[in-house]
Amino acid sequence: MNTGKRILWIDYAKSICIYLVLLGHAHASQPVTDFIYTFHMPLFFFLSGCLFSFEKHPNFKEFAIKRFKGLMVPYLWINLITYLFWLFAGRNFGEDATISTTWYSPIIGILLGNEKMVNNPPMWFFICLYFLEIFYYLLFKPLQKKSKSIKISVLIVIAVIGYTNYAYNPYTLPFCLGTAIVGMVFYGIGNLIVYNIQIIKIKLLHIILVFLTMGIVIFIAHENGYIIMSTNIYNNYILFFIGSFAGICMINLLSNFLSLKPVFQNIIIYISKNTLIINSFHLLTFSFLKGIMVFVFHIPVETLYGKIVPNIVFALVSLFSCLPIAYIINKHFPFIIGKKRSPKG
Repeated sequence: MNTGKRILWIDYAKSICIYLVLLGHAHASQPVTDFIYTFHMPLFFFLSGCLFSFEKHPNFKEFAIKRFKGLMVPYLWINLITYLFWLFAGRNFGEDATISTTWYSPIIGILLGNEKMVNNPPMWFFICLYFLEIFYYLLFKPLQKKSKSIKISVLIVIAVIGYTNYAYNPYTLPFCLGTAIVGMVFYGIGNLIVYNIQIIKIKLLHIILVFLTMGIVIFIAHENGYIIMSTNIYNNYILFFIGSFAGICMINLLSNFLSLKPVFQNIIIYISKNTLIINSFHLLTFSFLKGIMVFVFHIPVETLYGKIVPNIVFALVSLFSCLPIAYIINKHFPFIIGKKRSPKG
């Protein structure tokens, strides 16, 4: 289960999830995109909850500072880098060239953490997760010694609050707070059950469960359509939760199976450790890869639209294109992700 102090099935789950993020942001067919968006962000919140413990973070001030460095510092630095790229180059090409956006609109989006952050939309997850974790800590720290049933009851109340905001509040809350409320449910469930998740041997029942949960996700994706968690759009709220937990179960089972006889273990761990960097820079790699397609190989970008196999390959190439970026940042510019340079240099 563990590689050193790492939990290998979580590494596999995070790696699968970040690849799905890239594939979801590519130009695959709408059914594929709907399938991915049904559960991929709830899965990320769930896995984040699995990795949190009050035992590791007994002091709130130290926790808040640590998470500010780990989430908000990268949020500010990476937004600055990608904003400058967007300002001087990105907005003149591709889809951005067809949209009239003022130079200051992304700055407003960055400050408020909303959809105006066109320079790098996936950065919403950083600010959302930061406030989610702060509120989760303050709310559940006093409940630390209470029973799981009490904690689950609180999470149900939070889910109801999330629905109330979604259904009746016409205004988008700043800092993705509406999404943070809903995401806290998945984060809390992950935090509550992580110690009950064990590596299981592959049995017929588990294989059936994988296909059953996959079938549920496919059905929910068809019925509930396109979910945009970043802007608090869930369509049918109940179906959203059913599809999310089915997808979480499906990926967790697959990740458990993969961790039994791990393949490409080192690269999986490296991807898992750098999911936030990959999330931050994959749209930039999209732009460069499309430029290579068009100007070097003379392949129209439109050949990707609505195609499954080309986008699977495109997302995979983009994923591995992000790894050198992760290496350079970790080794030479760790301050970008809120870390100090290693004494070994």
